[in-house]
Amino acid sequence: MNFEIHPREVFVKLLCLIFALLFFNVMGVISRFYFDHDYIYWLIRLLDFDTEKSIPTLYSTLALLFASTLLSIIALTHKRNGSAYLSWLGLVFIFLFLSVDEFVSLHERLNSPVRESLNTSGVLYFAWIIPYGVALIAFIIAYLKFLTELPRNIMILFVVSGAIYVSGAVGFEMVGGRQAELYGTDNLLYSFFYTCEEFLEMLGIVIFIYALLTYILSQFKSLTITVNEPN
Repeated sequence: MNFEIHPREVFVKLLCLIFALLFFNVMGVISRFYFDHDYIYWLIRLLDFDTEKSIPTLYSTLALLFASTLLSIIALTHKRNGSAYLSWLGLVFIFLFLSVDEFVSLHERLNSPVRESLNTSGVLYFAWIIPYGVALIAFIIAYLKFLTELPRNIMILFVVSGAIYVSGAVGFEMVGGRQAELYGTDNLLYSFFYTCEEFLEMLGIVIFIYALLTYILSQFKSLTITVNEPN
């Protein structure tokens, strides 16, 4: 049995999925703040972007894992063809780490120790941004040459997806941190900030997955998954 994967179809389906998740999250926020529907609170938390054990968290974890899998395919194919593959392999482990981090929220465990050590507040209230920001700068420097050597359309998609992802993960996390420090997390404005944060992260990964599938199609001509029945 063969399954052909088409970049545009995957992109559209994932886009529809994240907009559906956005819709349910927004409905949950409205229900919580405007109608006080405590009797369906368990359902709201299951669909809420800011809840760890939720459907959106599961989706984001699997999307990052899918990106890591596609990067593995690219790295292994380049290795088999005798071309440069180490940079792709590095991305495999980075996205695998991001997937694990998304699932168990490793970065949030850095908040207290970093905040206490550096006495951060305001937009740096969620202090994990500092070590992750340093890692991001190091990543950009290390991968700048790799990025410029990609086909132009793929490079643009990588840059756009990365900019969208970081604007959510860092940008809205910073303004959300200031809001959380001043007024706590149980308010409508903070809900708006984390909704934008998570949605932009999801959107960035969808574009990145589309870029990877497009790269596979352009460089290797096709991507077909074959499932054989055991003899």
